[in-house]
Amino acid sequence: MTGHTRTVLRDVGVTLQIPGVMALVSVPVALASAEHFAVWPLLVTAAVSLCIGQTLYRVFRTAGPMGVSHAMVTALLTWTLVPLVGALPFVLITSRLAGNGVDAHALALSEWWNAVFESMSGFTSTGLSMAVRPDQLPHALQWWRSFSQWVGGVGIIVLTLSVFHPSKDARRLYFAESGQDIPTADITSTAKGIWQIYVAYTLAGIVGLRLTGLTWWQALNYGMAGIATGGFGLESASMGSFGRASQLVMLVIIVCGAISFSVHRRLLVHAQHAAVWRDTETRTLGVVLAVGAMLLVLENRWTGIAVSGLDSVFQWSSALATAGFSTVPVQPWSASAKLLLCLAMTCGGAAGATTGGLRLGRVVRLVQGAVDRIVGVARHPWRLLEHKPVADPAAEHHAARQLEAAVTMLLLWAMATLGGTLLLLHAVGPEAHLDDVLFEVSSALNNVGLTTGITSPELAASGKLGLILLMLLGRLEIVPVLVLGALIWSSLPPSLTTVKALRGPRPRNHEMMDLR
Repeated sequence: MTGHTRTVLRDVGVTLQIPGVMALVSVPVALASAEHFAVWPLLVTAAVSLCIGQTLYRVFRTAGPMGVSHAMVTALLTWTLVPLVGALPFVLITSRLAGNGVDAHALALSEWWNAVFESMSGFTSTGLSMAVRPDQLPHALQWWRSFSQWVGGVGIIVLTLSVFHPSKDARRLYFAESGQDIPTADITSTAKGIWQIYVAYTLAGIVGLRLTGLTWWQALNYGMAGIATGGFGLESASMGSFGRASQLVMLVIIVCGAISFSVHRRLLVHAQHAAVWRDTETRTLGVVLAVGAMLLVLENRWTGIAVSGLDSVFQWSSALATAGFSTVPVQPWSASAKLLLCLAMTCGGAAGATTGGLRLGRVVRLVQGAVDRIVGVARHPWRLLEHKPVADPAAEHHAARQLEAAVTMLLLWAMATLGGTLLLLHAVGPEAHLDDVLFEVSSALNNVGLTTGITSPELAASGKLGLILLMLLGRLEIVPVLVLGALIWSSLPPSLTTVKALRGPRPRNHEMMDLR
């Protein structure tokens, strides 16, 4: 076993203990709800998680530091294994309910594929659900769904770093999970600061929702899922079950979740009120929210969809913030309205927030690069044939690499969307409409949770697997999966392939980091 493999297994062992700690925290919830049947499954989940995690950590605790590529493999394994362990409460609890007069919709989560789907959707803060009637679930599972989104929204590895991983591998792990470098040297303090702000906004959201008429239980679950931009709720109609005041409060919560924690930190800790508008991504978020909502309102009125302006604004905001909450079903909407929502889901919120999608920073770089190129060629066509030296070559090179990284990510996103759409089309059959399938794929890949009704327990296993993979790819921004493939490819004997002999030199770590 190589040294890097030992390092990966050690750090996976640390992160794999997260579901165990979550299960122990959930035991008092089951007891307070008088759901004693849920205590044993939660304890089993805790035992499995902590035993495997502790074993890996203790056996390989002397392993050395890791490189960037191996940190990405650690992130990929973490986000694969944690949801698998997190599926245990769904299977074990619902299995104990069978035959006790429980609604059949609640028992759907006793099937392993459905449980893994629900767990992956929770930890990736996506919100697509196999629970057709979440109101029929026991309180323990309602809590587990919201809790998994709350933990996953800010990041499993960020939680790990803030508690028990203060090593020099921390920066690389943080980058592997979020795709963002950290500007300070003390990664552990930064992670703790993120969690402090996260908890503060969660409590504020819970109180705000309670003041609008929700029960404390409803406010707790929706507040946790809201700031995580998750989308899991307690009612089948999502936020459509509540009044306008509650919907407006939720709108504020999900917009806060779409803003970078670094901006929140400057605003709350350092009282830099102008930081909100000075930040490019936050400013772009405000503009796209306003302009996109107006376009969606006009589109729905043009096509005669019977929804209010507030419903259109809420759906656009939920799509852009990749929140997944809805006030009205989107399935009856026109194909053009669904396409607009797909664009919003793909853009996503700011980097360093709880949102998914491409992130607005990349979108801004792509738009600026395209505009500069078009304007430059229009004014000076000969620049296509020659290159003149610039005043600051280093700055030009840095800008070019950032644009190249954004274009690469856009290409990967397009390929994943196309592949997912083809797979889901085969899974749902010829009766499905292309716009509905594309919408569902965009929702899964961008970790949103809005649905046209395709996601259900009746979906074929291939469709469930495809959506699970898309949720995982979207959470990790695809690159760690490619890194793992490259490492496996590089470990193959040359005799297995002739193409391998033609490959170029392996990229250095800093070249991999440019993909962000």
